[in-house]
Amino acid sequence: MRDSQHGGPIGRSTDDLSALARTVVARLVARGGRVSRAADPDLVEAITRAVGAGDPALFDALRPDLRRARIGDIDLVDSYFPAVARQLGCDWAEDRAGWAEVTIGMARLQSLVHQIGLDWDGSTSADAESVLVILPDGEQHSFGVQVLAGQLRRQGLAVHLQIGPRPADLRRLVQDRHYDCALISVGSEDRLDPARKLVKTLKDGSEGRLWVAVGGAVLDREVDVLGLTGADMATNDPSEVLGGAALAAGRQVQVQAGMVEATGSRLAAL
Repeated sequence: MRDSQHGGPIGRSTDDLSALARTVVARLVARGGRVSRAADPDLVEAITRAVGAGDPALFDALRPDLRRARIGDIDLVDSYFPAVARQLGCDWAEDRAGWAEVTIGMARLQSLVHQIGLDWDGSTSADAESVLVILPDGEQHSFGVQVLAGQLRRQGLAVHLQIGPRPADLRRLVQDRHYDCALISVGSEDRLDPARKLVKTLKDGSEGRLWVAVGGAVLDREVDVLGLTGADMATNDPSEVLGGAALAAGRQVQVQAGMVEATGSRLAAL
């Protein structure tokens, strides 16, 4: 649904969305079976309309068509949902969608990522590398770090996601638990000072042992992220963070090459 100033509702019926999906699926299947990891724009549009309509049944109605196109949960989380999140953001910025529709859509995406990710939570071994992923208080891109956390868990890593943690709680956390590294996602330059305080908290709480990286959309700006935050590394590639932490600790760790792929799989604001 749109806000009143944006005109009437744009939500489609289940039949309308399924018809669109079936048309796209037929084309994808005809060109060779399994779809590529690149998200098909028409299916992105169908999913965007489904999640933005506020009725969970609309997305559920697309599931059979997605399965027929061999688009599984990994494809959804890695390719389609990030593309849908970007589409919702563009629709809002270009005045094609109202605040209610975008908010409903993002909430639905986060719920779907959480539901899918429950199947990945138990896949880590007792001796797996442990990663602390942090979204500082005041940042708005929680969907991106949720996607990242799920992807890291699929790689067999133990992931502890903290959204908007208080510094005192974070300090106690790293005092009481062992983490191989920490990743802080920062969206813009004005959030670098809070990130600096978080880096200090992590370093103080771990007595300097914890390897801390800063990533996110802020890395696209021409600022000295390392100098302004005191982090050990500035990167959007979690495999680089794990490798740096391993070198700093004098140990070896195996990380899958190409762990990050496309914006949705990076430590970035969506």
